[in-house]
Amino acid sequence: MIRNLKDLSFDEIAEAFLDAFADYNVSFDKTALEAMFKRRGADLSLSFAALDNGKIVSFIFNGIGEFDGQPAAYDTGTGTIKEYRGQHLTDRIFEYSEPLLAQAGIKRYVLEVLKDNIPAVKIYSRLGFEVQRELVCYNGVNDVVKKNLSGSGVADLVIEKVPVESILPFTSFMDFTPSWQNSTESLLRNPKAFTSVVAYIDGKPAGYGVSETAFGDISQIAVAPEYRRMGVGSRILLELLNNVEIERSKALNIDASCEGMKRFLTNCGYEVSALQYEMVKPLS
Repeated sequence: MIRNLKDLSFDEIAEAFLDAFADYNVSFDKTALEAMFKRRGADLSLSFAALDNGKIVSFIFNGIGEFDGQPAAYDTGTGTIKEYRGQHLTDRIFEYSEPLLAQAGIKRYVLEVLKDNIPAVKIYSRLGFEVQRELVCYNGVNDVVKKNLSGSGVADLVIEKVPVESILPFTSFMDFTPSWQNSTESLLRNPKAFTSVVAYIDGKPAGYGVSETAFGDISQIAVAPEYRRMGVGSRILLELLNNVEIERSKALNIDASCEGMKRFLTNCGYEVSALQYEMVKPLS
């Protein structure tokens, strides 16, 4: 039986998610899952699962929002518990859900998949998804990164903490469009979860950054073109790391074509942790 998840409790949903990923190298609990759902815009009325005797055994949780200016669904999490794998349940859920998403006005279906997960890439390609771009994920030990940033100094640089919505005038500083979870729309779904800062030089905005305080996610960081290679980005990153509550931080889904951002993160001491494809399927 395949159905949407709007009438199921969060505990049931969380149990299925944690069960499906129990044998993967991922660390999740209910608190992290709830934060992820909120940030990515999960809509349980447009998320679907296969059930056996009332228990979720395979699922696709969808976030709903905009992508490239169009109403879109984002695969927030797909999984199948171990005992039910190999039955093509993911294919069946996709086939069941796509007409319903289209009826709801969704024009595009977006997901990310590890580049080296060849079986999954083949499944999504068979289902009609095409690679939109390649993404690079980084992580690092905060103390190591901070040491690399400690010598950064910019005369007359002032950094102010601001509400997340205050970054809107400065998002044009970015050299690439953020992925779904790092989009400004996603950050605004749960603004209290983030630390946001803006850097000023002589009263003019020189750059900004946003990080997820509890989980160390460097969600957005950008410097105005005229202030680059002066240490502004390093000072912004240092301020964000000083507010992170865990020992490691990460910068996920950096556009692989953005050499400047990749070089910046590497020079700061971050290491590549994963390579992903962003894949998109139009829905009629």
